Amino acid sequence: EVAAFLEYDDRLIQFAQLPDGLGTLFGSDGRTVIRGGYRMSYVNDQLVVSQQNSVGLNDGLSATVSALNPATGTANLNARASALPTIPTPAFRNLPRSFATNNTATQNFFGTVFAIDPDLQTPRIEEYNFGIQREIGWQTALEVRYVHGRSNNLVRGLDLNQVRIFDNGFLADFNRARNNIALYGNAQVNCTVSAARPDCQPLQLLNTAAFGGLTSGSVLNPIRAGDVGQLAFVYLSQAGVGNSVLLHNPNTGVADLLTNGAKYRYNALQTEIRRRFSDGLTFQANYTFQKSLTDAPGTGQTRFEPLIDNAQQDLEYATADTDTTHVFNLNTIYELPFGRGKRFFGGANGVTDRILGGWQVTSIIRLDSGTPFSITDPRGTLNRAGRSARQSAFTNLSKDELKKLVGVFREPCGVFFINPEVININLDVCRNGGVVSGVTHAVGTLLPRVPGTTAGVASLGYDPLTGPKTFPGQVFFNVAPGQTGNIERNFLSGPTFFNWDASIIKNIRITESTRFQIRAEAFNVLNRANFGIIGANAQFVQANINSATFGRLLQTPTTTTGAPRVIQFAGRFEF
Repeated sequence: EVAAFLEYDDRLIQFAQLPDGLGTLFGSDGRTVIRGGYRMSYVNDQLVVSQQNSVGLNDGLSATVSALNPATGTANLNARASALPTIPTPAFRNLPRSFATNNTATQNFFGTVFAIDPDLQTPRIEEYNFGIQREIGWQTALEVRYVHGRSNNLVRGLDLNQVRIFDNGFLADFNRARNNIALYGNAQVNCTVSAARPDCQPLQLLNTAAFGGLTSGSVLNPIRAGDVGQLAFVYLSQAGVGNSVLLHNPNTGVADLLTNGAKYRYNALQTEIRRRFSDGLTFQANYTFQKSLTDAPGTGQTRFEPLIDNAQQDLEYATADTDTTHVFNLNTIYELPFGRGKRFFGGANGVTDRILGGWQVTSIIRLDSGTPFSITDPRGTLNRAGRSARQSAFTNLSKDELKKLVGVFREPCGVFFINPEVININLDVCRNGGVVSGVTHAVGTLLPRVPGTTAGVASLGYDPLTGPKTFPGQVFFNVAPGQTGNIERNFLSGPTFFNWDASIIKNIRITESTRFQIRAEAFNVLNRANFGIIGANAQFVQANINSATFGRLLQTPTTTTGAPRVIQFAGRFEF
Protein backbone atom coordinates (compact mmCIF):
# COMPACT_ATOMS: atom_id res chain seq x y z
CA GLU A 1 0.00 0.00 0.00
CA VAL A 2 1.13 3.54 -0.67
CA ALA A 3 0.43 6.27 1.88
CA ALA A 4 0.31 9.92 0.89
CA PHE A 5 -0.65 13.13 2.65
CA LEU A 6 -0.07 16.86 2.36
CA GLU A 7 -0.21 19.00 5.47
CA TYR A 8 -0.03 22.80 5.45
CA ASP A 9 0.02 24.65 8.76
CA ASP A 10 1.05 28.32 8.63
CA ARG A 11 4.41 27.92 6.90
CA LEU A 12 5.02 24.26 7.63
CA ILE A 13 4.65 21.86 4.72
CA GLN A 14 5.17 18.08 4.99
CA PHE A 15 4.61 15.19 2.68
CA ALA A 16 5.09 11.43 2.75
CA GLN A 17 4.41 9.27 -0.26
CA LEU A 18 5.88 6.87 -2.79
CA PRO A 19 5.48 8.42 -6.24
CA ASP A 20 4.25 6.30 -9.13
CA GLY A 21 7.06 4.66 -11.02
CA LEU A 22 9.29 4.01 -7.99
CA GLY A 23 7.52 0.77 -7.18
CA THR A 24 9.84 -1.09 -9.54
CA LEU A 25 12.84 0.16 -7.59
CA PHE A 26 11.53 -0.20 -4.05
CA GLY A 27 8.75 -2.71 -4.51
CA SER A 28 5.02 -2.24 -4.15
CA ASP A 29 4.69 -3.94 -0.77
CA GLY A 30 4.14 -0.72 1.19
CA ARG A 31 7.48 -0.93 2.97
CA THR A 32 9.04 2.19 1.47
CA VAL A 33 8.09 5.81 2.01
CA ILE A 34 9.61 9.09 0.92
CA ARG A 35 9.27 11.94 3.40
CA GLY A 36 9.96 15.62 3.12
CA GLY A 37 9.18 18.89 4.82
CA TYR A 38 9.72 22.61 4.65
CA ARG A 39 9.50 25.18 7.41
CA MET A 40 9.93 28.94 7.64
CA SER A 41 10.27 30.22 11.20
CA TYR A 42 11.07 33.52 12.86
CA VAL A 43 13.38 34.01 15.83
CA ASN A 44 11.88 36.54 18.23
CA ASP A 45 13.86 36.32 21.47
CA GLN A 46 17.23 37.51 20.14
CA LEU A 47 15.56 40.40 18.31
CA VAL A 48 14.16 41.78 21.56
CA VAL A 49 17.29 41.31 23.67
CA SER A 50 19.72 42.61 21.07
CA GLN A 51 17.99 46.00 20.89
CA GLN A 52 18.27 46.51 24.64
CA ASN A 53 22.00 47.04 24.13
CA SER A 54 21.31 50.42 22.55
CA VAL A 55 19.53 51.77 25.62
CA GLY A 56 22.44 51.33 27.98
CA LEU A 57 25.16 52.45 25.59
CA ASN A 58 23.62 55.65 24.28
CA ASP A 59 24.45 58.04 27.09
CA GLY A 60 21.54 60.30 27.97
CA LEU A 61 18.70 58.03 26.87
CA SER A 62 18.25 56.47 30.29
CA ALA A 63 19.20 57.02 33.90
CA THR A 64 19.08 54.86 37.01
CA VAL A 65 17.98 56.45 40.27
CA SER A 66 17.80 54.63 43.60
CA ALA A 67 15.27 55.61 46.24
CA LEU A 68 17.36 56.35 49.34
CA ASN A 69 16.22 55.57 52.82
CA PRO A 70 16.51 58.88 54.74
CA ALA A 71 17.39 57.02 57.93
CA THR A 72 20.29 55.02 56.48
CA GLY A 73 21.27 56.95 53.38
CA THR A 74 21.22 53.70 51.40
CA ALA A 75 18.91 52.14 48.84
CA ASN A 76 17.89 49.47 51.35
CA LEU A 77 14.21 50.32 51.80
CA ASN A 78 12.21 48.99 54.69
CA ALA A 79 9.08 51.07 54.88
CA ARG A 80 5.36 50.77 54.50
CA ALA A 81 3.88 51.40 51.07
CA SER A 82 1.95 54.33 52.51
CA ALA A 83 5.15 56.03 53.74
CA LEU A 84 7.81 55.41 51.14
CA PRO A 85 10.80 57.80 51.04
CA THR A 86 10.68 60.46 48.37
CA ILE A 87 12.19 59.32 45.06
CA PRO A 88 14.19 62.17 43.51
CA THR A 89 13.44 63.25 39.97
CA PRO A 90 16.17 62.05 37.57
CA ALA A 91 18.42 64.83 36.36
CA PHE A 92 18.33 64.23 32.64
CA ARG A 93 20.77 66.09 30.44
CA ASN A 94 19.66 68.72 28.01
CA LEU A 95 18.58 67.29 24.68
CA PRO A 96 19.41 67.01 21.88
CA ARG A 97 22.98 65.96 22.63
CA SER A 98 25.78 66.20 20.10
CA PHE A 99 28.19 63.37 19.38
CA ALA A 100 31.02 65.49 20.74
CA THR A 101 29.21 65.92 24.08
CA ASN A 102 29.07 62.14 24.27
CA ASN A 103 32.80 61.78 23.70
CA THR A 104 34.46 63.57 26.64
CA ALA A 105 36.56 62.42 29.58
CA THR A 106 33.35 61.20 31.25
CA GLN A 107 33.15 58.54 28.52
CA ASN A 108 36.96 58.05 28.50
CA PHE A 109 37.09 59.96 25.21
CA PHE A 110 35.50 56.91 23.60
CA GLY A 111 31.76 57.42 23.70
CA THR A 112 29.23 55.16 22.05
CA VAL A 113 26.58 55.97 19.51
CA PHE A 114 24.28 52.98 19.03
CA ALA A 115 21.77 52.99 16.20
CA ILE A 116 19.18 50.44 15.14
CA ASP A 117 18.47 49.90 11.47
CA PRO A 118 14.96 51.32 10.89
CA ASP A 119 14.35 48.43 8.51
CA LEU A 120 15.51 45.79 11.01
CA GLN A 121 13.71 42.52 10.33
CA THR A 122 12.90 39.59 12.56
CA PRO A 123 15.47 36.91 11.59
CA ARG A 124 13.95 34.29 9.32
CA ILE A 125 15.08 30.66 9.25
CA GLU A 126 14.24 28.37 6.34
CA GLU A 127 14.59 24.61 6.75
CA TYR A 128 13.79 21.65 4.58
CA ASN A 129 14.43 17.92 4.70
CA PHE A 130 14.11 14.97 2.39
CA GLY A 131 14.31 11.33 3.41
CA ILE A 132 13.66 7.73 2.39
CA GLN A 133 12.48 5.12 4.89
CA ARG A 134 12.46 1.39 4.21
CA GLU A 135 11.23 -1.46 6.38
CA ILE A 136 13.96 -4.10 6.15
CA GLY A 137 12.32 -6.90 8.12
CA TRP A 138 12.71 -8.13 11.69
CA GLN A 139 10.40 -5.34 12.87
CA THR A 140 13.13 -2.90 11.82
CA ALA A 141 13.12 0.21 9.65
CA LEU A 142 16.02 2.14 8.12
CA GLU A 143 15.79 5.83 7.23
CA VAL A 144 18.21 8.19 5.51
CA ARG A 145 17.57 11.95 5.50
CA TYR A 146 19.12 15.13 4.17
CA VAL A 147 18.46 18.24 6.28
CA HIS A 148 19.24 21.82 5.30
CA GLY A 149 18.79 25.11 7.12
CA ARG A 150 19.68 28.66 6.16
CA SER A 151 19.24 32.30 6.99
CA ASN A 152 20.49 35.48 5.35
CA ASN A 153 19.18 38.05 7.81
CA LEU A 154 20.45 37.13 11.27
CA VAL A 155 20.97 40.04 13.65
CA ARG A 156 24.48 41.41 14.10
CA GLY A 157 26.13 44.69 15.05
CA LEU A 158 28.62 46.67 12.99
CA ASP A 159 31.06 49.19 14.43
CA LEU A 160 31.12 51.72 11.61
CA ASN A 161 33.84 53.69 13.39
CA GLN A 162 36.55 51.01 13.28
CA VAL A 163 39.99 52.42 14.08
CA ARG A 164 41.96 53.48 10.98
CA ILE A 165 45.57 52.38 10.62
CA PHE A 166 46.24 52.01 6.88
CA ASP A 167 45.23 55.12 4.94
CA ASN A 168 46.63 57.67 7.39
CA GLY A 169 50.25 56.54 7.79
CA PHE A 170 49.65 55.24 11.32
CA LEU A 171 50.71 51.65 10.60
CA ALA A 172 53.79 52.78 8.66
CA ASP A 173 54.93 55.00 11.53
CA PHE A 174 54.10 52.26 14.04
CA ASN A 175 56.49 49.94 12.19
CA ARG A 176 59.17 52.64 12.19
CA ALA A 177 58.85 53.00 15.95
CA ARG A 178 58.94 49.23 16.39
CA ASN A 179 62.09 49.02 14.25
CA ASN A 180 63.79 51.73 16.31
CA ILE A 181 63.00 49.95 19.57
CA ALA A 182 64.29 46.66 18.20
CA LEU A 183 67.60 48.23 17.15
CA TYR A 184 68.27 50.80 19.86
CA GLY A 185 65.85 50.25 22.77
CA ASN A 186 62.85 52.07 24.21
CA ALA A 187 64.66 55.35 24.73
CA GLN A 188 65.39 55.67 21.01
CA VAL A 189 61.88 55.08 19.73
CA ASN A 190 61.95 58.63 18.35
CA CYS A 191 65.58 58.54 17.23
CA THR A 192 67.31 60.47 14.48
CA VAL A 193 69.82 59.13 11.99
CA SER A 194 73.39 59.46 13.22
CA ALA A 195 76.71 57.62 13.19
CA ALA A 196 75.57 55.76 16.30
CA ARG A 197 72.14 54.99 14.84
CA PRO A 198 72.58 54.65 11.08
CA ASP A 199 69.48 52.43 10.64
CA CYS A 200 67.14 54.69 12.56
CA GLN A 201 63.81 55.37 10.86
CA PRO A 202 62.63 58.86 11.88
CA LEU A 203 59.00 59.06 12.93
CA GLN A 204 56.58 61.18 10.93
CA LEU A 205 53.30 60.92 12.85
CA LEU A 206 53.65 59.49 16.35
CA ASN A 207 56.05 62.24 17.38
CA THR A 208 53.67 65.04 16.40
CA ALA A 209 51.62 67.11 18.81
CA ALA A 210 48.49 65.09 17.94
CA PHE A 211 50.04 61.96 19.47
CA GLY A 212 53.27 61.85 21.49
CA GLY A 213 53.56 60.07 24.82
CA LEU A 214 56.46 58.03 23.50
CA THR A 215 58.02 57.69 26.95
CA SER A 216 54.82 56.25 28.46
CA GLY A 217 54.52 52.53 29.05
CA SER A 218 50.93 52.64 27.84
CA VAL A 219 52.29 53.68 24.42
CA LEU A 220 55.55 51.72 24.35
CA ASN A 221 53.99 48.41 25.43
CA PRO A 222 51.57 48.11 22.46
CA ILE A 223 54.41 49.07 20.10
CA ARG A 224 56.62 46.30 21.50
CA ALA A 225 53.68 43.88 21.41
CA GLY A 226 52.90 44.66 17.77
CA ASP A 227 49.40 45.82 18.70
CA VAL A 228 48.90 48.70 16.29
CA GLY A 229 45.10 48.56 16.52
CA GLN A 230 45.24 48.61 20.29
CA LEU A 231 47.71 51.52 20.26
CA ALA A 232 45.17 53.52 18.26
CA PHE A 233 42.62 52.78 20.96
CA VAL A 234 45.10 53.82 23.69
CA TYR A 235 45.65 57.20 22.05
CA LEU A 236 41.92 57.72 21.67
CA SER A 237 40.68 56.51 25.05
CA GLN A 238 43.52 57.36 27.42
CA ALA A 239 44.96 60.49 25.90
CA GLY A 240 41.94 61.77 24.04
CA VAL A 241 44.05 62.54 20.99
CA GLY A 242 44.19 61.39 17.40
CA ASN A 243 40.44 61.36 16.77
CA SER A 244 40.62 63.18 13.48
CA VAL A 245 43.34 60.82 12.23
CA LEU A 246 42.30 57.47 13.68
CA LEU A 247 38.51 57.55 13.31
CA HIS A 248 36.13 58.19 10.43
CA ASN A 249 33.87 60.09 12.82
CA PRO A 250 36.09 61.98 15.28
CA ASN A 251 33.16 62.96 17.50
CA THR A 252 32.57 59.49 18.93
CA GLY A 253 34.56 56.41 19.77
CA VAL A 254 32.09 53.73 18.70
CA ALA A 255 29.37 54.05 16.06
CA ASP A 256 27.40 50.82 16.35
CA LEU A 257 24.63 49.79 13.99
CA LEU A 258 22.34 46.86 14.74
CA THR A 259 21.17 45.35 11.47
CA ASN A 260 20.43 42.13 9.58
CA GLY A 261 24.00 41.49 8.55
CA ALA A 262 24.72 37.84 9.36
CA LYS A 263 23.99 34.47 7.80
CA TYR A 264 24.20 30.75 8.51
CA ARG A 265 24.08 27.49 6.58
CA TYR A 266 23.38 24.01 7.94
CA ASN A 267 23.71 20.74 6.04
CA ALA A 268 23.37 17.28 7.51
CA LEU A 269 23.14 13.65 6.49
CA GLN A 270 21.12 11.74 9.07
CA THR A 271 20.72 7.98 9.21
CA GLU A 272 18.56 6.07 11.64
CA ILE A 273 17.71 2.44 12.27
CA ARG A 274 15.02 1.49 14.77
CA ARG A 275 13.31 -1.68 15.84
CA ARG A 276 9.91 -1.69 17.48
CA PHE A 277 9.60 -3.78 20.64
CA SER A 278 9.38 -7.41 19.57
CA ASP A 279 10.64 -10.68 21.07
CA GLY A 280 11.93 -8.72 24.04
CA LEU A 281 14.16 -6.37 22.07
CA THR A 282 13.89 -2.74 20.95
CA PHE A 283 16.58 -0.35 19.87
CA GLN A 284 17.15 2.93 18.10
CA ALA A 285 20.47 4.09 16.65
CA ASN A 286 21.20 7.21 14.66
CA TYR A 287 24.22 8.90 13.15
CA THR A 288 24.50 12.51 12.01
CA PHE A 289 27.21 13.94 9.78
CA GLN A 290 26.68 17.68 9.80
CA LYS A 291 28.21 21.06 9.14
CA SER A 292 27.01 24.38 10.49
CA LEU A 293 28.61 27.52 9.03
CA THR A 294 28.00 31.10 10.09
CA ASP A 295 29.64 34.52 10.27
CA ALA A 296 27.92 35.32 13.59
CA PRO A 297 28.58 32.98 16.54
CA GLY A 298 25.21 33.61 18.19
CA THR A 299 26.60 32.83 21.64
CA GLY A 300 26.01 36.27 23.19
CA GLN A 301 22.61 37.55 24.26
CA THR A 302 23.15 40.97 22.70
CA ARG A 303 23.82 39.35 19.29
CA PHE A 304 26.25 42.16 18.54
CA GLU A 305 28.87 39.82 16.95
CA PRO A 306 31.53 42.48 16.15
CA LEU A 307 33.78 42.06 13.14
CA ILE A 308 37.55 42.12 13.37
CA ASP A 309 37.66 44.05 10.11
CA ASN A 310 34.69 45.61 8.35
CA ALA A 311 36.52 45.25 5.04
CA GLN A 312 36.93 41.47 5.49
CA GLN A 313 33.63 40.11 6.77
CA ASP A 314 34.38 36.83 5.01
CA LEU A 315 36.98 36.15 7.73
CA GLU A 316 34.09 35.52 10.12
CA TYR A 317 32.40 32.83 8.01
CA ALA A 318 33.45 29.56 9.59
CA THR A 319 32.24 26.54 11.51
CA ALA A 320 29.76 27.56 14.19
CA ASP A 321 30.76 27.36 17.86
CA THR A 322 27.87 24.94 18.43
CA ASP A 323 28.75 22.59 15.58
CA THR A 324 29.48 18.90 16.20
CA THR A 325 30.54 17.17 13.00
CA HIS A 326 29.87 13.56 13.99
CA VAL A 327 27.19 12.40 16.43
CA PHE A 328 26.18 8.78 17.14
CA ASN A 329 23.44 7.76 19.60
CA LEU A 330 22.15 4.34 20.60
CA ASN A 331 19.49 3.31 23.09
CA THR A 332 18.21 -0.21 23.62
CA ILE A 333 16.15 -2.39 25.94
CA TYR A 334 16.48 -6.18 26.03
CA GLU A 335 14.33 -8.52 28.06
CA LEU A 336 16.25 -11.66 28.97
CA PRO A 337 14.43 -14.76 27.58
CA PHE A 338 13.81 -16.39 30.97
CA GLY A 339 10.57 -16.89 32.84
CA ARG A 340 6.92 -17.44 32.12
CA GLY A 341 6.05 -17.00 28.44
CA LYS A 342 9.71 -16.74 27.39
CA ARG A 343 11.96 -19.05 25.40
CA PHE A 344 13.51 -20.59 28.49
CA PHE A 345 11.54 -21.72 31.53
CA GLY A 346 8.39 -20.60 29.76
CA GLY A 347 6.24 -22.84 31.95
CA ALA A 348 7.88 -21.86 35.23
CA ASN A 349 5.71 -21.78 38.33
CA GLY A 350 5.20 -18.64 40.39
CA VAL A 351 8.30 -18.94 42.58
CA THR A 352 10.64 -19.91 39.73
CA ASP A 353 9.25 -17.17 37.50
CA ARG A 354 9.79 -14.58 40.22
CA ILE A 355 13.44 -15.63 40.47
CA LEU A 356 14.37 -16.21 36.81
CA GLY A 357 11.91 -14.00 34.94
CA GLY A 358 11.41 -10.27 34.61
CA TRP A 359 15.03 -9.31 33.88
CA GLN A 360 15.85 -6.40 31.57
CA VAL A 361 19.09 -4.73 30.54
CA THR A 362 19.24 -1.26 28.98
CA SER A 363 21.91 0.96 27.48
CA ILE A 364 22.26 4.55 26.25
CA ILE A 365 25.42 5.36 24.30
CA ARG A 366 26.62 8.65 22.83
CA LEU A 367 29.74 9.26 20.76
CA ASP A 368 30.60 12.60 19.16
CA SER A 369 33.54 14.40 17.68
CA GLY A 370 33.95 17.18 20.23
CA THR A 371 33.74 20.97 20.41
CA PRO A 372 35.13 23.11 17.57
CA PHE A 373 37.87 25.54 18.51
CA SER A 374 40.29 28.04 17.00
CA ILE A 375 43.99 28.63 17.47
CA THR A 376 43.94 32.28 18.48
CA ASP A 377 46.16 35.31 18.85
CA PRO A 378 43.67 37.77 20.38
CA ARG A 379 45.92 40.83 20.30
CA GLY A 380 44.96 44.13 18.72
CA THR A 381 47.16 43.79 15.64
CA LEU A 382 44.54 44.96 13.14
CA ASN A 383 41.67 46.31 15.18
CA ARG A 384 41.53 47.20 18.86
CA ALA A 385 41.78 44.30 21.33
CA GLY A 386 38.10 44.61 22.22
CA ARG A 387 37.25 43.52 18.68
CA SER A 388 39.99 40.86 18.37
CA ALA A 389 39.03 38.11 20.83
CA ARG A 390 38.39 35.65 17.96
CA GLN A 391 41.41 36.53 15.85
CA SER A 392 43.27 33.44 14.70
CA ALA A 393 47.03 32.93 14.85
CA PHE A 394 49.56 32.29 12.09
CA THR A 395 51.03 28.88 11.23
CA ASN A 396 53.34 27.27 8.69
CA LEU A 397 51.38 24.00 8.71
CA SER A 398 48.60 22.80 6.44
CA LYS A 399 45.10 22.06 7.70
CA ASP A 400 45.73 18.31 7.61
CA GLU A 401 48.95 18.74 9.58
CA LEU A 402 47.14 20.85 12.17
CA LYS A 403 44.42 18.22 12.59
CA LYS A 404 47.06 15.62 13.45
CA LEU A 405 48.11 17.74 16.44
CA VAL A 406 44.71 17.38 18.14
CA GLY A 407 43.89 14.61 20.59
CA VAL A 408 44.29 13.75 24.26
CA PHE A 409 47.92 13.74 25.34
CA ARG A 410 48.60 12.67 28.93
CA GLU A 411 51.89 13.85 30.37
CA PRO A 412 53.16 14.01 33.98
CA CYS A 413 52.93 17.81 33.76
CA GLY A 414 49.35 17.92 32.45
CA VAL A 415 46.77 16.67 30.00
CA PHE A 416 46.68 18.42 26.63
CA PHE A 417 44.38 18.56 23.61
CA ILE A 418 47.23 19.91 21.46
CA ASN A 419 50.35 17.78 21.10
CA PRO A 420 52.81 19.23 23.67
CA GLU A 421 55.63 18.67 21.18
CA VAL A 422 54.63 22.05 19.68
CA ILE A 423 54.34 23.85 23.04
CA ASN A 424 57.13 25.62 24.90
CA ILE A 425 57.51 22.83 27.47
CA ASN A 426 60.69 20.93 28.33
CA LEU A 427 59.19 17.47 27.87
CA ASP A 428 62.35 15.70 28.98
CA VAL A 429 62.10 17.27 32.44
CA CYS A 430 58.31 16.82 32.43
CA ARG A 431 58.62 13.09 31.78
CA ASN A 432 61.86 12.19 33.52
CA GLY A 433 62.84 15.04 35.83
CA GLY A 434 66.46 16.14 35.90
CA VAL A 435 68.91 18.90 36.61
CA VAL A 436 68.52 22.23 34.81
CA SER A 437 70.85 25.14 35.57
CA GLY A 438 72.07 23.36 38.68
CA VAL A 439 68.55 22.80 40.06
CA THR A 440 67.08 19.31 40.43
CA HIS A 441 63.49 19.02 39.23
CA ALA A 442 61.04 16.20 39.89
CA VAL A 443 59.02 14.37 37.25
CA GLY A 444 56.05 16.53 36.22
CA THR A 445 57.85 19.85 36.60
CA LEU A 446 56.78 22.40 34.00
CA LEU A 447 59.75 24.25 32.51
CA PRO A 448 60.15 26.10 29.18
CA ARG A 449 62.28 24.66 26.40
CA VAL A 450 64.09 27.96 26.14
CA PRO A 451 65.31 29.23 29.53
CA GLY A 452 63.99 32.62 30.50
CA THR A 453 60.80 32.32 28.46
CA THR A 454 57.25 31.49 29.58
CA ALA A 455 56.51 27.78 29.90
CA GLY A 456 53.29 26.55 28.31
CA VAL A 457 52.91 29.15 25.55
CA ALA A 458 52.87 28.17 21.89
CA SER A 459 54.60 31.22 20.48
CA LEU A 460 57.53 33.52 21.19
CA GLY A 461 58.68 36.63 19.47
CA TYR A 462 56.17 39.46 19.34
CA ASP A 463 58.42 41.66 21.50
CA PRO A 464 61.42 42.89 19.47
CA LEU A 465 63.50 43.42 22.61
CA THR A 466 63.26 39.89 24.02
CA GLY A 467 64.71 36.92 22.21
CA PRO A 468 64.88 34.29 20.99
CA LYS A 469 62.00 34.55 18.56
CA THR A 470 61.17 30.83 18.37
CA PHE A 471 61.63 27.59 20.30
CA PRO A 472 62.40 24.14 18.84
CA GLY A 473 59.22 22.64 17.40
CA GLN A 474 57.28 25.92 17.25
CA VAL A 475 54.55 25.90 14.59
CA PHE A 476 52.30 28.77 15.78
CA PHE A 477 53.33 32.39 15.44
CA ASN A 478 52.05 35.80 16.48
CA VAL A 479 50.31 37.89 13.88
CA ALA A 480 52.31 40.81 12.47
CA PRO A 481 51.13 44.42 12.95
CA GLY A 482 48.34 45.33 10.54
CA GLN A 483 47.49 41.70 9.79
CA THR A 484 45.26 38.90 11.02
CA GLY A 485 45.96 35.16 11.22
CA ASN A 486 45.93 32.59 8.44
CA ILE A 487 44.38 29.71 10.42
CA GLU A 488 40.75 29.01 9.58
CA ARG A 489 38.50 29.51 12.57
CA ASN A 490 36.86 26.60 14.34
CA PHE A 491 37.96 23.98 11.82
CA LEU A 492 39.56 21.89 14.59
CA SER A 493 37.51 19.76 16.96
CA GLY A 494 38.32 19.01 20.58
CA PRO A 495 38.62 15.58 22.20
CA THR A 496 36.07 12.93 21.26
CA PHE A 497 33.22 12.48 23.71
CA PHE A 498 32.01 8.97 24.64
CA ASN A 499 29.51 8.01 27.31
CA TRP A 500 27.72 4.77 28.16
CA ASP A 501 24.88 4.57 30.66
CA ALA A 502 23.37 1.19 31.49
CA SER A 503 20.93 -0.44 33.88
CA ILE A 504 19.77 -3.85 35.05
CA ILE A 505 16.10 -4.09 35.95
CA LYS A 506 14.29 -6.86 37.80
CA ASN A 507 10.50 -6.95 37.75
CA ILE A 508 8.94 -9.19 40.43
CA ARG A 509 5.28 -9.98 39.84
CA ILE A 510 3.25 -9.93 43.04
CA THR A 511 -0.28 -10.23 41.68
CA GLU A 512 -1.80 -9.87 38.23
CA SER A 513 -1.99 -6.08 38.65
CA THR A 514 0.95 -5.31 40.94
CA ARG A 515 4.68 -5.78 40.83
CA PHE A 516 7.87 -4.63 42.55
CA GLN A 517 10.76 -3.32 40.46
CA ILE A 518 14.43 -3.22 41.48
CA ARG A 519 16.86 -1.17 39.36
CA ALA A 520 20.65 -0.95 39.35
CA GLU A 521 21.75 2.01 37.19
CA ALA A 522 25.24 3.08 36.20
CA PHE A 523 26.09 6.41 34.58
CA ASN A 524 29.40 6.55 32.71
CA VAL A 525 29.81 2.79 33.06
CA LEU A 526 33.45 2.79 31.91
CA ASN A 527 34.33 5.71 34.21
CA ARG A 528 35.81 7.43 31.18
CA ALA A 529 37.32 10.89 31.61
CA ASN A 530 35.69 12.97 28.89
CA PHE A 531 38.01 15.91 28.68
CA GLY A 532 36.54 18.96 27.05
CA ILE A 533 37.19 22.56 26.13
CA ILE A 534 34.76 23.91 28.71
CA GLY A 535 33.80 27.35 29.98
CA ALA A 536 32.89 30.78 28.65
CA ASN A 537 34.66 31.26 25.29
CA ALA A 538 36.99 28.41 26.30
CA GLN A 539 37.54 27.37 22.69
CA PHE A 540 39.21 30.76 22.15
CA VAL A 541 40.93 31.13 25.54
CA GLN A 542 42.52 27.69 25.98
CA ALA A 543 43.92 27.82 22.43
CA ASN A 544 45.43 31.30 22.81
CA ILE A 545 49.03 30.83 21.67
CA ASN A 546 50.26 33.42 24.19
CA SER A 547 48.57 31.75 27.16
CA ALA A 548 50.65 29.72 29.63
CA THR A 549 47.85 27.11 29.55
CA PHE A 550 47.74 26.79 25.75
CA GLY A 551 46.34 23.45 24.63
CA ARG A 552 45.87 22.27 28.20
CA LEU A 553 42.74 20.40 29.26
CA LEU A 554 41.77 22.04 32.53
CA GLN A 555 38.60 20.16 33.48
CA THR A 556 36.07 17.52 32.55
CA PRO A 557 32.33 18.08 32.14
CA THR A 558 30.38 18.11 35.40
CA THR A 559 27.04 16.96 34.03
CA THR A 560 25.74 13.42 34.42
CA THR A 561 27.06 12.63 30.95
CA GLY A 562 30.62 13.65 31.82
CA ALA A 563 31.00 13.15 35.56
CA PRO A 564 32.81 10.16 37.12
CA ARG A 565 30.91 6.88 37.22
CA VAL A 566 27.82 6.95 39.39
CA ILE A 567 26.00 3.77 40.45
CA GLN A 568 22.60 3.98 42.06
CA PHE A 569 19.97 1.52 43.19
CA ALA A 570 16.24 2.06 43.27
CA GLY A 571 13.10 0.16 44.02
CA ARG A 572 9.49 0.96 43.33
CA PHE A 573 6.08 -0.59 43.73
CA GLU A 574 3.89 -0.47 40.63
CA PHE A 575 0.14 -0.97 40.65
